[in-house]
Amino acid sequence: MSTSDLPQYVRDNSDMLSRILACGSDEARAYALALLMNSGDLEGVEDVERELQRVKVQLR
Repeated sequence: MSTSDLPQYVRDNSDMLSRILACGSDEARAYALALLMNSGDLEGVEDVERELQRVKVQLR
């Protein structure tokens, strides 16, 4: 995967990334955050934020 593929990967996998951020190990969360940061895709980050909100509601 090249860095030009990152924005599309983040958009396509926002559900998985949000679950990793919510429930993953420290290492897994670090990788997910690195993908988000390096994607440079604000829309993808916002998608993950929305998914995290859904996960939060489910965990309550």
